[in-house]
This record gives sequence, C-alpha cells and structure tokens, in this order.
Amino acid sequence: MATVDELVQQYQTDPALQKEVADILADGKISIKEFMEFANKHDVAISLADLPKYMEQAKQLGFIG
Repeated sequence: MATVDELVQQYQTDPALQKEVADILADGKISIKEFMEFANKHDVAISLADLPKYMEQAKQLGFIG
C-alpha cells in the first residue's frame, strides 16, 4: 500500500499519472467519489476524515485552485 507522499513523488516523474490527475481536475473540482476512486486505484489508504487535509495539500501543490 502506497502513502500519499509516495504518490506525490511518483506524480513528479510519471507522465501517465500527471495526465490522470489533469483529467480528473479538468472541470476545476474533485468530488469525494473521484478522490476515493483515485485513492483506491492507486492503493493509497486514505480515510474520509483525512480528506480535508489532503485537499489542502493538493491546493498547496497546485493540483487544485
């Protein structure tokens, strides 16, 4: 099982992952469903309680505005 930090590191060098994230964020937002499907697909353990923390981290990294 990967950690969020490992996935962020992979994102920095993986064009396929970058495209997947860009496709998810194309409409400028991300739903809880999209977020959880992405986490499950990449085998990242994230609880819904942690969602606000990771959304803030995604904003800081420039993934979402």
